Amino acid sequence: MKVFVKTLKGARFEIEVKPEDKVSDVKKIIETVQGADVYPAGQQMLIYQGKVLVDGSTLEENKVDDNSFIVVMLSKSKSPSGEGSTTSAAQATKVIFNNAAILMLI
Repeated sequence: MKVFVKTLKGARFEIEVKPEDKVSDVKKIIETVQGADVYPAGQQMLIYQGKVLVDGSTLEENKVDDNSFIVVMLSKSKSPSGEGSTTSAAQATKVIFNNAAILMLI
């Protein structure tokens, strides 16, 4: 089935997936199509209908249909030495999606 992917910068592209594909597989497809330097699978966060998709779940379980669209965003890469950490234990990122604010801890 065809799924449209939108980025936070407004770009849009399509990918071919199967309902039984796991979210982690979809992230790898996006990485392959867009390039590992642009959208590394390990940093991707996929959002469908205001919900962050969990890697182990399938598109079918998340009710992603043919011609649906998902949003891809990147979480910040973690520094290997632990330097540059923020004052709080987690960083909060606010994403506006379909006129609804989503607060995500990354």
